[in-house]
Amino acid sequence: MVLWNVGRALDYRDTIDSFVSRNKDLHALELSNADWESIKLVALWLKSFRSATTEMSTTKYPMLSTTHAIFRSLQDDIKDILHSLPDSVSPRIKLGLTDAHRKLSDYYYQYDASPFYTWAACM
Repeated sequence: MVLWNVGRALDYRDTIDSFVSRNKDLHALELSNADWESIKLVALWLKSFRSATTEMSTTKYPMLSTTHAIFRSLQDDIKDILHSLPDSVSPRIKLGLTDAHRKLSDYYYQYDASPFYTWAACM
């Protein structure tokens, strides 16, 4: 849902900018070109999360090995995103991505340390 809304906002950028500029009460909420570029980047990144969520929810019976691989893939995507960020990106965005990477690392470790994962891998 969020990805769709962000995509719609990007589709209607000109309309949003025009509406905000015509309404004096909204001037404080006006988005700069840098803001719009950040929104574009975030929309691209959200696709990775959407893909991971969709992949984990499409199977009738979730499998530990699949979840483990999806977490690792998503973590790798975030690492690649962090390496490719332009210097102009807000520190808050970098921190958010770093926190997401760290959280996935925690999940990955918990799955890796789980005796259930080891047991399932032996089956």
